[in-house]
Amino acid sequence: MGYFRLLLASLVVVSHMGISLYGHNPGVFAVAIFYLLAGQVVVRLWLRMPGDNWLARCGDFYRDRLLRIAPMYMGMLCIGVLAWYLGAQSWFVSATPDVWAWLGNILIVPLNYYMYNGADQFTLLPPAWSLAAEIQFYLLVPLLLASARLLVPAFVMSLVVFFCAQQGWLNTDIFGYRLLPGALFIFLSGGLLELHRNARLPRAGLWLVIGCWLAISLWAGWLLLNPSARAPYNLEVALGYALGLPVVQLLHLLRQRRRHASVPRPAWRTGSGQQLAGVLSYGVFLVHFPVIWLLELFRPGLGHSVPVVILLSMLLALLVHFALERPLWHRLRLILVTGSQ
Repeated sequence: MGYFRLLLASLVVVSHMGISLYGHNPGVFAVAIFYLLAGQVVVRLWLRMPGDNWLARCGDFYRDRLLRIAPMYMGMLCIGVLAWYLGAQSWFVSATPDVWAWLGNILIVPLNYYMYNGADQFTLLPPAWSLAAEIQFYLLVPLLLASARLLVPAFVMSLVVFFCAQQGWLNTDIFGYRLLPGALFIFLSGGLLELHRNARLPRAGLWLVIGCWLAISLWAGWLLLNPSARAPYNLEVALGYALGLPVVQLLHLLRQRRRHASVPRPAWRTGSGQQLAGVLSYGVFLVHFPVIWLLELFRPGLGHSVPVVILLSMLLALLVHFALERPLWHRLRLILVTGSQ
């Protein structure tokens, strides 16, 4: 799964460098699949949390998510600060920051509401708006899993918001892609399938996901055949869900087959390429904008080279991982989901 994550992160990089696939944004497609993967991983993590005390499990769960997100993010944020200090030129660093702008970059969650608070005018790691959506999902996971009766209503309500956005009744970009109300069902689709694998989901929940997948697949086909029905990113998100769900399931089955003969080890203890690629994908996803800005400052023209940007982003991710992230995981992280995000 790690190589797949790195491929998705590279698609995000490519999209931010102005490259499209047949006129469509590959980064949006990739982010929709990241949402599916995030739902799968965090539900698996929650199920592996020891003990029956819900509050204690919440504490362990939030601690794990903090240790997964914060070290790499803060390392890359320092690189973003450096690029801004040296004079980076971009819409994303065009405003003079005040204390609230700095807090938004540190706390991450406010970045998801840039369309209302103007945070995109000073976002040192611009892709972090989608990380903010993930964090909000992580905050909800223990509450949603506390009672299975909450999962289906949450799924259906989110799907209704998504449908309204896809039709253009709500802002398609904001409510069908960026904000959690319209994206929650994508996270939950990955999570519900993980619950089904662990015999924690009634068959009706599985059929709900399958029915949703069929409906969105048909809708994506309709959009492909009828360009007049398209709105910003509605086709890319629909395709990401329609194609991503079976691909994620297939990769999971292949991984399970490979694991039959061995016991999974924590990510920080294994030297496999899959694990390392999975870890680096997060760093590449975060830091490619500061890399582009620094290249444009000191080597004009190289900031338009996709291989150079991806390679330098990977090198920086390696540096932060081995210098900061891995030592912290080794000391502090209680449970590691193999290939986790």
